[in-house]
Amino acid sequence: MTRLRLSAPLTVLVLGTLISTLGDGVAMLAMVLDAASRGPTWWVTEVYFAEMIPPLLLAPLLGVFVDRTDAKRLWLLAVLAQAVLFTVAALTPDFHIRVVLIALANVFAVVSSSASFKLLPSVAGETGVEKANSVLSTVMSVAALAGPAAGGTLFGLVGSSWLLGFNGVTFVLVSLIVWLVVPAGSDKRMSLSTNPFQGGLEGLQAMWRSPVLGPLLPILAAVVFATSIEGVAGVFYLREVTDSNALYGLLLSAWALGSIPGSLIGSWRRLSGRHLFMVVGGAFLVSIALLVEGLVPVALVIGVAFLIGGFGNGMHNVGVRNVIHHHIPSEMHGRAWAYFRVLVNACLALGYLAGTPGILLEARTAILGSGLLSLVTTLGAIWWFVARSSARSTVEVYKGV
Repeated sequence: MTRLRLSAPLTVLVLGTLISTLGDGVAMLAMVLDAASRGPTWWVTEVYFAEMIPPLLLAPLLGVFVDRTDAKRLWLLAVLAQAVLFTVAALTPDFHIRVVLIALANVFAVVSSSASFKLLPSVAGETGVEKANSVLSTVMSVAALAGPAAGGTLFGLVGSSWLLGFNGVTFVLVSLIVWLVVPAGSDKRMSLSTNPFQGGLEGLQAMWRSPVLGPLLPILAAVVFATSIEGVAGVFYLREVTDSNALYGLLLSAWALGSIPGSLIGSWRRLSGRHLFMVVGGAFLVSIALLVEGLVPVALVIGVAFLIGGFGNGMHNVGVRNVIHHHIPSEMHGRAWAYFRVLVNACLALGYLAGTPGILLEARTAILGSGLLSLVTTLGAIWWFVARSSARSTVEVYKGV
C-alpha cells in the first residue's frame, strides 16, 4: 500500500466528516431504537422513510441546482439548515414531528452531499480523488463503527433528545470547516443563461450512457435493495438473537469495522483504476454476509460474517465513488451524484417495505431472501463482465491476424 499524504484542507475536511458522520449514526440509531421500543413495527420504517423519501423526490432538481450555482455557498447553507432542524427536533417531544423535521433535514442533505462530492477534487489537491474517496469512505466506516455502539449505549442513558442535539452541533462544526478549507469558485459549472433547473435529466442520461457505469446500475440497485431489506428486518431479528440493545449495536459495529480495511484498499496502487473489481467483488462479499446472517442465528457467527460483509461494503462504496468521478464529466458531478442517490433511495424505499416484518415476510425469511437476491445478481454481473472481457480479447486476437 502506498503511503497516504493528505493535503491540509482534505485533512481538516476528513476530521469534520468523521465527527458529523458519527453524530448522524448516533442520532439515527437513537430514533430507530426509540421507534422500536415505543411503537408498532411500522414506526421503524417511518424513521427510515424520513431518510430517503424527500431526497428521492427532490434530488434531480437539487443536483442540477448544485451544478449551476455556487456549490460552496449551497454546501454552507445546507449544513446550517441541518443544524437548525436537528436542534429543533431535539427540543420537540412528539415522535412523529421529529420524524418530519428529520425528513426536512435530509432534503438539505442532498444538497450538501452533492456539493461535497462535486468539490472533493478541488479539496483533495495533490492527494488525488481516488485516495480522497478511499480516506473519506474509511472515516465514514470508523464513524459507523463507533456510532451504533455509542448510540445503543447512550440511548439507554440519556434518550434520543440529547443525541439529536449533539448531531445538530456537529453540523455547525462542518459549516465552519467548509467555510475555511473549501476553495471558492473552484467548481466547474454549466451556463447560468438558462433556467437553473433545466437539464435535470442529463445526469441520469450520462450515467445510463456510460459504458462503465451504465451496466453497473442494476447491480447497485440490487445490492442496495437487499441490504435495505436487512436494515429493517435486522432490527427485529438481531435483537431477538442478541436480546440486548448494546450487543445489537456491537454487531452493527462489526460491519463497520470490516468496512475500514475495505475502504482503505482503494488507496492501493495495484488497485488503481480497477473500479469494476471493487464494485462487483464488494457486492459478492455483502451477499455472502447476508446469507450467513439468515442461515445461522448465532451472534458470534453473524459478527464474523458482518466483518466480511463490511469489508466488501467498504470496497464497493469506494469503487462506486471512483466510477462516477472518473466516468462522468466534472460539470455534471452534482447531478450524477444526486441521481445516484435517487437510485439508492428508491431501492431503500422498496427494501424497507419488503423488510418490515409482517408486510411480506417474517424477519429471518426476508434476510435470507435479500442475501439470495444480491448473490444471484452479483454472480450474473460477474458472468457478464467476464463474457464481455473474453469477447474483447477474441476481437483483439482476430485483429492481430
